[in-house]
Amino acid sequence: MLRKENSKQISALDEYYYDKTVPHNHLLRQINRIVDFSFIRILLSDRYSKHRGRPAEEPEFMFKICLLEYLYNLSDVQVIEHIRVNLAYRWFLGLNIDDSLPDDTTISYFRVNRVGLDKFQQIFQHIINQCIEHGLIKAKPKRAIIDSTHIIADAAVPTWLTLVRQALKSGIDDLSLVNPVKAAYFQQRYEQLWQELKGKTRDEKLPHILKLANELVEFGESLPSEDENESSAILILKKVIADRTDTAKDRIISIVDPDARTGRKSDTRTIQGYKDHIMIDEESEIITAVKVTPANAEDGDQLTDLVTQFHKNHNIVLKEVSADKAYWFGKNLHFLYENNIVASISVMKTKQDLTGLFTPNNFTFDREKMQVTCPNGITTNKFKKSKKNREGFEFRFMKSQCNECPLRAQCTTSKTVRSVYISNYYFDLKRGRAHYQTEKYKEARKNRWLIERRHADKVRNHGLRRSRYRGLERTSIHALMSSIASNIKRMSKLIFEKQNQNHRDKSVDFSYL
Repeated sequence: MLRKENSKQISALDEYYYDKTVPHNHLLRQINRIVDFSFIRILLSDRYSKHRGRPAEEPEFMFKICLLEYLYNLSDVQVIEHIRVNLAYRWFLGLNIDDSLPDDTTISYFRVNRVGLDKFQQIFQHIINQCIEHGLIKAKPKRAIIDSTHIIADAAVPTWLTLVRQALKSGIDDLSLVNPVKAAYFQQRYEQLWQELKGKTRDEKLPHILKLANELVEFGESLPSEDENESSAILILKKVIADRTDTAKDRIISIVDPDARTGRKSDTRTIQGYKDHIMIDEESEIITAVKVTPANAEDGDQLTDLVTQFHKNHNIVLKEVSADKAYWFGKNLHFLYENNIVASISVMKTKQDLTGLFTPNNFTFDREKMQVTCPNGITTNKFKKSKKNREGFEFRFMKSQCNECPLRAQCTTSKTVRSVYISNYYFDLKRGRAHYQTEKYKEARKNRWLIERRHADKVRNHGLRRSRYRGLERTSIHALMSSIASNIKRMSKLIFEKQNQNHRDKSVDFSYL
């Protein structure tokens, strides 16, 4: 239950000591002057009972504790210990020197049950609104930059054998809730099997464990439908077994964090966990949109969501979006073109670009006549829809058309026919390549490093690199709080510098003129 009003108030004596000990240019003093946290109480009021229970800790007070955690990269336990001895923290929270503190478990309950992902997203948007009100983000921003960085999952990545064993044990535990007798039977079989497999290699043990796991899945699937929720571990076990096939994608890497995935940072480096996709305003470097995905998600697939998220929440239309080649998707270029947004995105080179052969960009496509003309002026209208999930058409030149062509060596190494893939986004890609050659694109590319600075700030100063929690939803909270802390710090710095500059301008003596 919430109190009728915030009863926390610093006494005159404690205020005197705070005034003497907490520097007036301290970051927390800047934040307290500039950022209005009063919306927190209104936003979270529906998460508290109006008439039942003991008076709860003030939402604004609890959120400030969460903010301190991310501003100074502290855990729930550490932040309480620091508040006990740090006068700047106590002043920021509105505490007297002898006021008691909540237990660290209260912070966890507040974060998960009182706030949750949806409310953290709203808090993030409220902070951006304050940046807009202060003029840090213009009504018509010049340019936005998009990029991502990885978040390491809070889980060890086991071997295949260990992963299957963990999933099997979890499935047996889950089964015991609905059928204890059968669960005890599978547990006994597992223990006996494991004893029999002693001395064998991992590769020799794995088929036997998989066989027992398959039996458990078959039995679990035969349970009544109303037991599906209680048998979720059985479904995870089924996926772990299916992931053993060579063609499997989106593989589970941990039972304790089944949402985490393996992604690629480069051709030689992999990451286990998640990705934090952000969009920033280039001029202010304020983070304006955040999205967290498993690590195997494509960066380019998130551009539309990030741009839409910012427009939907703040009704601001971007003029230009800058991004690296990971976002060079035809659908992204088409989306930006349809919304009158300049796409300053690096061109991704194809295999043909690397070999020096003619690419589809060297062929002329006539959409009305559905025909393609090659660099030598030869035209074909023979095509079929592309397969393998490609959105476009495969045009084919006949052998007779290519045999005597003087440009054949530059076009193809095939001894039969030349096929040309024309994407549904052919004209969007063509516009993107033309813009890639302009001075405007080069200007955007020079400033793309600014988003790396925001990533670095979140990773080094606000604990982003390794998730504190498990699961996609809670890792999203982790990324949002890291972004909120980074934005509040950036916002305070910009406004503080602006105020100081205005003060210096007013104090200039013009009497000599």
